[in-house]
Amino acid sequence: MKKIAVMADIHGNSEALRTCIHEARKRKVDEFIFLGDYIGDMASPQRTLELLKQIEEQYPCTFIRGNKENYWIDHRRNSDEVWESGKTPTGMLAYNYSQLSNSDINFFEKLPISDIMHYDGYPDVTICHGSPSKVNQSMRPDYDYIDELMDEIPTDLVLCGHFHIQMNYKRKGKQIINPGAVGVPLHSEGKTQFMILHGNQGVWSPEFISLHYDRERVIKDMELEKLDIKAPGWYKITKHLLMTGEISHATVVRKVMDLYFRESGKYDLDQIPENIWNRVIEELFSCK
Repeated sequence: MKKIAVMADIHGNSEALRTCIHEARKRKVDEFIFLGDYIGDMASPQRTLELLKQIEEQYPCTFIRGNKENYWIDHRRNSDEVWESGKTPTGMLAYNYSQLSNSDINFFEKLPISDIMHYDGYPDVTICHGSPSKVNQSMRPDYDYIDELMDEIPTDLVLCGHFHIQMNYKRKGKQIINPGAVGVPLHSEGKTQFMILHGNQGVWSPEFISLHYDRERVIKDMELEKLDIKAPGWYKITKHLLMTGEISHATVVRKVMDLYFRESGKYDLDQIPENIWNRVIEELFSCK
């Protein structure tokens, strides 16, 4: 028998990651697979990276690159790009990037965006963050390109992240599983999530896991780092998502961009004023 812990979308939530790792150890997993988006939305990203280094020293680990990792890689390459602190769309990016070393970004840069895992006596498994070919392409079953995408995947089982919802579905004879998100899962009632992939007599089966953890501590750490000031709107979105498990960053961003376009005729995320962010957030979250 095999037991593989599969974790995705940590987003810098070291408290949730610590809880998931502890549970995986209790359940005596054999190895870990991490599906990308390791940091980006919470305080002290080095805590998350240190936990990943520790687990890599103790277990076989496989790491995949997510779209968040591309942000840090591309920003290092583009010296003209400005991420301003105090602004909702860029403040969290600026904060996280300031905490990274070149060796951290080198590590991200070496990660593949997908891989095929081989286990004797078991079917091969494709692993990725978004899709096997694009880190930011969601494999949600309701997207119109999913059938076409299935034709390009060589294995009958795919493990993916990116859309933050625990899900197990089949399409065109292939099984797609999202383990949920460790850091900011959707529709989770605020619990952290991961999956154990069980292998028994040549057959894979998923076990979804959701756990309570100290969300208040995560929010307090964000405030101690002044992320409510450095990235005001982003902090509010993250806090709401941590506490409720509902309304993603992407949903808010889309509504903000739509409102800004209706009022200005422009579609530039970095130029959207804070009052637009505040109006949308207050409407969605009843923030005062």
